[in-house]
Amino acid sequence: MEIYRSPQMKKKAQEPHAIYYSRFKLIAGALLWTLALAFFGVLTWRAMGQTGAMAFSAFITLGAAVMLFKCVKPLGSLDKPALLIGREGIRFEDGLLIAWNEMEENVYFNQSYMGIPILKLVQVKTTLDKPKVKKQRVAALDMDSDKYLALCDTYSQGTMPTDAR
Repeated sequence: MEIYRSPQMKKKAQEPHAIYYSRFKLIAGALLWTLALAFFGVLTWRAMGQTGAMAFSAFITLGAAVMLFKCVKPLGSLDKPALLIGREGIRFEDGLLIAWNEMEENVYFNQSYMGIPILKLVQVKTTLDKPKVKKQRVAALDMDSDKYLALCDTYSQGTMPTDAR
């Protein structure tokens, strides 16, 4: 038995589901990495005469600067979806579409150490010549692993998100 849905709801259920960056997560990350950049920058400055300590703290400062850039860059494109999951497959932020029948493996990695999140990543292994593996970091996206995997299951099987079959 199928639940009644208006034509507008049916049309909306057939459209791809867009997943956007979380403004809160990006701003919190930018604040955290700004503080880390300042802290390690001061440590680098104080270790000016000691070559080994200065090189080590400068390396960490550079890493903090890269992470800060990775948090600030997506803030300019919050209205553009980072992932688009639909009947055709998954469209990534760079525009690459991987169809469901081209996927060998679709995994959401969520690694943490003692409760501290280390890595959140979507990895798709394909049957294509290029790319064999497509990865995208998803720590700052407005989704969790359950939502991602449920959407992938729903659209890859051809059923609609609001169907009751």
